[in-house]
This record gives sequence, C-alpha cells and structure tokens, in this order.
Amino acid sequence: LFLLTASVACLAVLNSCKKKNEEFPPRTWYEVTYNDKWIQLRDISAIYYESDHSLWLGSKGTEGVLYNNGYKWIAFSHENTGIAFDSVTAITRDGNGKVWVGFRSGLASYDGSAWVNVLPFAGLRVTSLVVEGIGKIRVGIKGKSGGVATWQNSSWRFESPANSTIPSENINALVSDNEQVLWAATSDKGVIRLKNSLWETVSNGMALLSENFTSITKSPDRSIWAASDASQLIHFYTDSYAILNTGTSKPIISIVVTAEANIWSSTLGAGLVQFDGNSWKSHTSSNAYLPSDDIVCLSEVNPGYLIFSVPGGKLYMIKQ
Repeated sequence: LFLLTASVACLAVLNSCKKKNEEFPPRTWYEVTYNDKWIQLRDISAIYYESDHSLWLGSKGTEGVLYNNGYKWIAFSHENTGIAFDSVTAITRDGNGKVWVGFRSGLASYDGSAWVNVLPFAGLRVTSLVVEGIGKIRVGIKGKSGGVATWQNSSWRFESPANSTIPSENINALVSDNEQVLWAATSDKGVIRLKNSLWETVSNGMALLSENFTSITKSPDRSIWAASDASQLIHFYTDSYAILNTGTSKPIISIVVTAEANIWSSTLGAGLVQFDGNSWKSHTSSNAYLPSDDIVCLSEVNPGYLIFSVPGGKLYMIKQ
C-alpha cells in the first residue's frame, strides 16, 4: 500500500512539474563569469567574439578591456597599457591580426605585445569600427568634426560634413556590405551610405518615427538591417526596403541577424526582441527569466547562442 501511495504521489508531482514547465519554460540562458579577485565587476559596453572562441569585452567606465583566450581572462587597463580607456564602444581585429579599440575619447590598437594610442583620434568619440580587407579600416566618429575616418596606405583620411559629401557628423554605427559599400547609422540623418565615392542619405522620405538610428548590421544573406531608438527597423535588400515596427516603443541598442534568419534586438526596457520573419516576440524578465529588461549590448557567439550584458556588470549567454 505504501509503495502504491508513493508511486501515485510521485506521478502527481511529475505531472505538476510538467504542467509548470509548459506554462513557465525552463531557463535557456546562463551567466558568463569573468570576475574574480583580480578582475572587478564592471558594466560591459562592447562585446567582440572571434571564431577561435576568444572573447573581448569593453567596459562602460574607465576599467578598460577584458580578453579571454579560451583559457583565462586578461585585463587591460590604464595601469598596464598607458591607455586611458573610457566607455569602450567598439572592438575589432584587422586582417593583420591587430586589435582596435574605440572609446569615448579616442582609439587604440594592440599588436599582441604593445598598446598604441592612435593620436589623431585624441579627444574624438569613436563609436564604431569596420575592417575592409587586410589593410583598410573604417572608424565612425560622433560629435563636433565627426564623420568617418579611413586607414589605408599607412595614413588616415577624415571625412566630415565640412570637407566631404557625408551628411552627418554623428555616426552611431558602421557596417560594410559584400560590395564594400559602407553603411552608417546616424543620430540625426537616419541611414546613410558611401557608394561609388559619394555619400547619400538612403532613408530620405521614409515613414520613420525617429532619425536616430542606433545600430546597423549585415545579415548572412548580405542584406542590411538598421534599428532606431523608436524601436523601428529598416531592412534594405536588393533595390528595395521594408520598415518594421517591433511594437515595444523601447529604444533598440543593438541588433544581430543569425544564420537562422532570426533578427534579435537588445532594448532598454523590453528585454530581447526577436523577429522570425513572421512575428515578433519579446523575451523579458517576466516570460523568459531574463535577469533584466535592460540589455546593454548583444552579440552572437557559438552558432545558436547569443551573449548579452545587463546593467551592473553581469554577462549572460542565451540559446536561440
């Protein structure tokens, strides 16, 4: 009788758990630990993942840059680099293996042994970095005398509205497509691009809720996606475009387009917003166990996984 009663009780518990899991799916994210007694917790403002599974993290404050080579974390700060990092905004590696780091008041490079402060950018707010080929890098700059700088043939060339056709000096993000047309998200002119040596505003005449575009990226199918602080996205493909509204009204901070053709947006206030080509879904603290509805930055890592940061310095990975 005891065994039968126990079996019935266990079955009831299992059914209860099954029902609960159907109503509240198990968590699909987990915390990525980087802080120990040598590395203090810091707000993460930039994420750069490399195919060899190494990971670079930039700090929102003055703590500098963290690097994980797959085995251990290495901290780069003003004390051991001589670079006064403040609010890191972008990290990338060029075709020669050199790492570039943009921040609120400058640009620095790292060749694996020494850090160099790129002096022409002293005091300039670098927001984005794009590598084109082996010997060419583009730098987005925001603020007075801002625009786009290009490193090529061992020299820098700066383009601003004062000396070129670029329509904005407030560049938030850059991306280069497969034809090496340079696209830019701006905070005052929507989306612009450099094609055939001429800049043009490609979002003119569109039904936009805001001209402040915060992020822009290239999808695996070579089309371009741009997102605004009004929770709108523009999808540019061939010679056409489509405007999509997430419906959340929360500012989009960054976007990622995966190989599965899912568009993921990090937002301030609406968690992670996903578009699968047909419908929108918000992953929040209430329906997906996210640690916060404020997602600072977002990046794709291993196939099928996204990594994101939240205020306070926590870093998480989530399975799509």
